[in-house]
Amino acid sequence: MDTNYGILALIPPLVAILLCFATKQVLLSMFAGLFAGTLIMSNWNPFAGAALALEQIATNMADNVILLLFTLFMGVGISFIWRLGGSLALAEAAKRRFKKRRSVCLGTWGLGMLCSVNDCLVAAVDGNVFRDICKDYKISSEKFSYVLDSTAAPAAAFFISDWIAYQIGMISQGLDAAGIDSITPMGAYIKSLPFNMYSIFTLLFVGMLMYTGRDYGPMLKAEVRALTTGQFTKPNAHPMLNVGHELGEPKRTKPMIRSFVLPIVVTFAIIIFGIIYTGMTNPDRAGTDFMSILDACDAQLALYWGSFGMAVTGITVALFSKILTFEDTMSTIVDGFKLMSLTGAILVMAWSLAAVTKSMGLGDFVAATVGGSVPVGLLPVLVLVCSIIIAFATGTSWGTMAIMTPLAIQLGYAITGDVNFAAGMCGAVLSGAILGDHASPVSDTTVMASIFSGADHIDHVGTQLPYALTVGGVIAVMYLIYGFTQVTPFVLLPLGVVILYFLQIVFHKWSLKRYNIDPGYRKYMTEDHKQ
Repeated sequence: MDTNYGILALIPPLVAILLCFATKQVLLSMFAGLFAGTLIMSNWNPFAGAALALEQIATNMADNVILLLFTLFMGVGISFIWRLGGSLALAEAAKRRFKKRRSVCLGTWGLGMLCSVNDCLVAAVDGNVFRDICKDYKISSEKFSYVLDSTAAPAAAFFISDWIAYQIGMISQGLDAAGIDSITPMGAYIKSLPFNMYSIFTLLFVGMLMYTGRDYGPMLKAEVRALTTGQFTKPNAHPMLNVGHELGEPKRTKPMIRSFVLPIVVTFAIIIFGIIYTGMTNPDRAGTDFMSILDACDAQLALYWGSFGMAVTGITVALFSKILTFEDTMSTIVDGFKLMSLTGAILVMAWSLAAVTKSMGLGDFVAATVGGSVPVGLLPVLVLVCSIIIAFATGTSWGTMAIMTPLAIQLGYAITGDVNFAAGMCGAVLSGAILGDHASPVSDTTVMASIFSGADHIDHVGTQLPYALTVGGVIAVMYLIYGFTQVTPFVLLPLGVVILYFLQIVFHKWSLKRYNIDPGYRKYMTEDHKQ
């Protein structure tokens, strides 16, 4: 049963986040945060706290078993793609086609948006495609993980994905709570799209940075390191996934691109089929249109089917092509499970920590503290800030949407009486939820970006944070303008893009001077690639 613990609800996420940065031990830090929360909930009884922590882990593992199995079978699929030489063949093909680092960066960005069916799928597919290519082209793991993370949730939140159905469900709850019946949840969702500025600006900002190469802050140092030394990660880094170390060297006798493409294509086909099938066969489906099907689908089950299909395809290719023996094939299956064991453990801890903070009433505490008598002009920014804080502390954008969307709709409608304004606040919630999620080291999607890029998790978070805050700062200004003027967001969106363009130039030049870096390093973005 949920209880409001007031300011004490901040302790679990603070413990986890501070320990993450201090120790760089993500799993231990998350458990420490979880235990801190259960200790408070158990009236400071350490034995009861430990028992409750273990219960939370078991409960969240059971509740999310399908996602865990998706992760494990995805590991098996990745292991076969690697062992069969699929990644090697694709890298060799890419070397013949990609002549510039810029092309590789833009390719990673583009594929991320194409994989928007699910944010976790973006990290898995895009990461597996470009990880080895980025190493060869001396693109840092920090920049690679940034692209994965910053195209995953923003693309999934804005394009066709399971996110849409979830957002519409949260909007429906908010409209019911506010007593609004003059607009449908689907209509409110469409009106909220232009206000989802973090997704729009981030996708454009990533593309802008990939094209210009004007990195700044710690990301600039990481890129210069990769270009000058060829080091994909820092010398003292602790990558969360090292496929070569875990799985050994790939077979070089028959490196075939189809060993890579076929499992990926089968995965996508099964996931799309699964989404449509589970939506159409759901007896609670509201209508026959596509959005009704999407709203009624079981996206997690579809992902599970897709990852299993990926694993089976890898096994089939291995046995029929005779690249691997039967014994090697069985060993590869086991290695694939091992590959994702740490991933699964971290995801369980992230879910458990989020569940405890929700039970302690963190969302209600933040909303009550920041809320109250809010001027209309400040409401969009305050909704954004509340959502950022909750998502950063809990590490979950979906949990933040569940807490903030109904509240934002009710608050917006109560203050203004304007349905369109209330719908726009849904976009502010989503912007803050994804921004806070990107900035949080305890976010499951941030962890997955680190894992599939082969990056040190804390290095990924530290280099991504300035970019997320840059976009967040521009959004805050746009929301202030909207709050006080009610100008259409279609005027604010191009204005924000122009501001971001000039900000990346200013911050880039400032960082070059601060770190004493030769501005000529950017020529490698446009020059032909050299081994």
